[in-house]
Amino acid sequence: MFKVCQSVLRVARSSENKLLFIRQFSLTSVDAGRGFKQGRGTGDSGQSSLYNNERRWKDDMTFQSLGATDELSSYLGVCRESADKDGTMPDVVETLTRLQCCLQDVGAHVATPANNSSERKKKKTEFDIKMVEWINGEIDRYGDDLPPIRQFILSGGGLTSAHLQYSRAVCRRAERSIVPLLREDEVDPMALKFLNRMSDLLFVLGRTACMRNKKEELTYLRPDSFTNLKWVRKSLHSDEK
Repeated sequence: MFKVCQSVLRVARSSENKLLFIRQFSLTSVDAGRGFKQGRGTGDSGQSSLYNNERRWKDDMTFQSLGATDELSSYLGVCRESADKDGTMPDVVETLTRLQCCLQDVGAHVATPANNSSERKKKKTEFDIKMVEWINGEIDRYGDDLPPIRQFILSGGGLTSAHLQYSRAVCRRAERSIVPLLREDEVDPMALKFLNRMSDLLFVLGRTACMRNKKEELTYLRPDSFTNLKWVRKSLHSDEK
């Protein structure tokens, strides 16, 4: 028996009309028996099972996609811990937590190929279009507070921003891994759309972290200008956008 912790971030306003972020926790008792799943070793031969119980080789495109989305979720955990340590963006921490939850659902959907899964299991793991609507709203919410981009920027802008920009590249790889499954009609096209929009959100969150932590962005310079190297820096936390 162990406890599962769930958190919800509630937004309120103080008497001075300032936004307050209040995290509420709940604990649920779960009897999971062992600390690791039973049936270990079933993949020792190089094959593993999908949610529909189909056995496939681990280098199958479905498992490639599952691995890519799992890697993305794992790296978002690094981003989340870094953002939490900064102490300046509890809303970003919450958004990253929700993205990890969404990726769990994406993985379940990918692990249930439409061509040879039961209707019951396909119904249970069908992709929720509301996740795309939510992520579009998050892009607008954070993007509206950022200055426009007039030049290419380089990844960096502080540790958390650099982590988020790296996660954007990992997200692009996860997106590409789903394309072959889409061609075979094994996944919902909206799952691909979700990952495409997620990379946009991670880019915006990276710039948000740079701004909140009062760091600076480096902009692209043409290689022929390197002889007179003068990096152009722009502060995102100034009054001008």
